[in-house]
Amino acid sequence: MKRAAIALGLFIAAMTPVANETKKSSRDDRLEWRSDGTASVQIEQWPLEKVLQSLSDQGRWEILVEPDLQLKVTTRFKDLRHPEALRRLLSEVNFAIIPTPGSPSKMLVYKTSSTRAVIRIIPTRRLPKRQPDGDKEVDSPKIPNELIVTLKPNSGIDIAELAKKLGAEIVDEIEGLDIYRLRFENEQQTEKAQTLLEQNKGVASVDNNFGITPPDMLSPVGLKPPPLNLRPASADKDGIVIGLIDSSVQREGSRVGDFLLPEISMAGEAANRPDQLTHGTSMAETILRGLSASLEDTQETSVRILPVDVYGQSENTSTFAVARGVQAAIEAGADIISLSLGSDQQNPLMQSVIQAGTREGVLFLAAAGNEPTGLPVYPAAQMEVVGVTALNLSGRDVANYANTGNFVEAAAPGAGVTVFNNQTYFGTGTSFSTAYVAGVAAGISSTKGLPVPEVRKLIATEMRPPGTGP
Repeated sequence: MKRAAIALGLFIAAMTPVANETKKSSRDDRLEWRSDGTASVQIEQWPLEKVLQSLSDQGRWEILVEPDLQLKVTTRFKDLRHPEALRRLLSEVNFAIIPTPGSPSKMLVYKTSSTRAVIRIIPTRRLPKRQPDGDKEVDSPKIPNELIVTLKPNSGIDIAELAKKLGAEIVDEIEGLDIYRLRFENEQQTEKAQTLLEQNKGVASVDNNFGITPPDMLSPVGLKPPPLNLRPASADKDGIVIGLIDSSVQREGSRVGDFLLPEISMAGEAANRPDQLTHGTSMAETILRGLSASLEDTQETSVRILPVDVYGQSENTSTFAVARGVQAAIEAGADIISLSLGSDQQNPLMQSVIQAGTREGVLFLAAAGNEPTGLPVYPAAQMEVVGVTALNLSGRDVANYANTGNFVEAAAPGAGVTVFNNQTYFGTGTSFSTAYVAGVAAGISSTKGLPVPEVRKLIATEMRPPGTGP
């Protein structure tokens, strides 16, 4: 999932269909949405769902609609530009267009609130890929010719022998959970192997491996940084460990070096540059700010951050690398894990790794997403995870870009300031909120002596999103 804040274009309908139109038979009805930016429409008593279905098929949008909108649309016009055409078609409802770089834009259609637009309109035909870079097509997020295989406990399967029979190479594994990443020579071989694996009674699940793009880079701003009045306790004192699954965290030139445990790398050497702040470093400082705010009588802390780099020098990572990073953090003693990524589809691999960690007493926090749809975002919407959304700058309301679905349990400042090499950087998004809550959770656990799982109840009570509770 992308962590940059998104622009929300909101169009409130203010026009009504043309009155006294001559009745036409349904055979004459048409909705033409052209690639030249114009539309011609002649429809009578179309259900709203049918209108949205046609727009989804022709307009390259992912459309989400508020439940129970039972409306009929009658209108007629010719060669109107798309914005005006939408206002005419959807005159009895509100709608919002949310641009999504590299993917179809989202259209939210609603009567009361955009957060209630959660029912997806399924296209009747597959939409062509968008081509934002000339004739260069956007790659599918699915990594080709790879499968993630999870074996059942005590299955008795020799994975090396099974992989050989399938013609696969074992690229990687998550030790202790019997999860393996297999690579095949071509698509045909991959599909055949998937069918055979799904029929194998010793296999718990078979899933694809998906690519994850990195968060946007932050740019320096001319702000005076607020102080970070926090110091580490003596090295021999045990404390809460926060696993930060992200890009590499920079020790040199940052304020966080003294609070870091040795970094775990899932992707080789880190791509740290002295002239560019990493997202991981900004998340680490945000964790410390949340930690500082939660401490009562002292600014000394035994809390430590365990950085887990799942990007290395690559431009992206994968769900397997993230899941393996989560497991590595758990094995290294993480009590709390902060995740600043997400997808609108639940991933069985991430689900199983998080469930295993929860059984060991680990608290998971994940970003709710920077789209105000109310739609579930995973892993934040997973039952075992605390979904975190962003507050606006006043702190009294949820930020207008942030998700407020019913899976969200906590809200925190959606902006962060980071100092790196004497430059101040500013960023916004639910990733900052998630890191902040991770720091608060660690502070509560360390000062009150509460087991980390008990902290979730306090967070859900004291940091609930505005307007969602008593």
